[in-house]
Amino acid sequence: NVPIGKAWLNAKFYIVDAHLNPVPVGVLGELVIGGVGVARGYLNRPELTEEKFVDSPFAVGERLYRTGDLARWMEDGNVDFIGRIDNQAKIRGYR
Repeated sequence: NVPIGKAWLNAKFYIVDAHLNPVPVGVLGELVIGGVGVARGYLNRPELTEEKFVDSPFAVGERLYRTGDLARWMEDGNVDFIGRIDNQAKIRGYR
């Protein structure tokens, strides 16, 4: 497993279940990212934007980006990357 670390300045990491409910430490879930650095969506891809960018249940007016990454919180507050929720693969940075 690869530790991702902690969220950077002005960003928030959440690990959630399929219904955007937070999961406890050690439990697998999807990594979603919030904060001012999250984009408004994909250019000219409204259907993909609707799927990946959702309103946050944690903060009014905040948008979240659903990464599709499977992760879990570690006891020290870092995020542990486990893999992908889907079968998507990256080779040299390309999906």
